[in-house]
Amino acid sequence: MFSKNLKYLRIQRGYDQQSFAEMVHRSVSTVSEWESGKYTPKAGVLADIAAIFGVKIDDMMTTDLSKSMNERLIKQTVSTMRRLHPARQEKVYNYADDQLKEQQNENMISLDDERQKRHPMLLHIAGTVSAGTGEYLPDDDTGDDIPFSGPVPDYDFALRVNGDSMEPMFEDGQIIFVKKCDDCDVHSGQIVIADLNGEAFVKKIDIQPDGVRLISLNPKYKPILVESFDDFAIQGIVML
Repeated sequence: MFSKNLKYLRIQRGYDQQSFAEMVHRSVSTVSEWESGKYTPKAGVLADIAAIFGVKIDDMMTTDLSKSMNERLIKQTVSTMRRLHPARQEKVYNYADDQLKEQQNENMISLDDERQKRHPMLLHIAGTVSAGTGEYLPDDDTGDDIPFSGPVPDYDFALRVNGDSMEPMFEDGQIIFVKKCDDCDVHSGQIVIADLNGEAFVKKIDIQPDGVRLISLNPKYKPILVESFDDFAIQGIVML
C-alpha cells in the first residue's frame, strides 16, 4: 500500500519524481523503486515522507489514501455546489467537464507507459561495483541484461551496487547509471566510480589540497585515503 499511496500523494501535490527526490535527499531511481514496490524506506525516512504529506505513518502503510481522500473531496464539492446559484453551478460543471476531457486525453497518452510496464526494456548491466570494501570491475564486459521499467537518465553504462556503505542514497542491489569520465573535471562532493588499485568503488569524492578521500555515506564506514603511490582513476560519475 505504501508504494501506491506515495505515488498518489506525490502526483496530487504536483511533485515530479525529481523534485520529490530532492525533498527527501534521495536519488530519482530510489523514489522510482519505492513507487514500484521494489523497496520500502526505513522508519526514519518513512516518518519524513508521512510528515511531508501530513498523513499518519500507519495510514501511509495500510490505508488506500486515494479512496479515502477522494470520497471526502467529492462530499465537500457536492456540498459546496448545492450552495451556489444555478449560473455558478453551471460554471463548475463546465470546468469539471473540461477536466474530464483532458484526463481522457492523458489516459490515451499514458497507454505507452503501461505497455512499457508490461514489456519493460532490457537494461544491460556492465558489472558490479562495491559500496563497501572494494570489488574488482573487469575491463571486459561480463554483465547481463535485465528487464527494467524505471526512469533512465543519459548514461554510458549501468552497474549494480554491492554493499551498504552508500546508504541511504544507494541500497544493496540497486542499479545505478554512470557517465564515463575521460579527462573530465571531477568536483569534490560528486558521487563517482573510482578505480583504486584494481578495485572499483562507488563513493563520494572529497578533494582537498592535501589529498583525495573516498567517502561512504553510511557512517559506520571510514573514509578511504588515496595515497600518492596508489593506482587511482575515476571511471565515471554517477547520474543522480
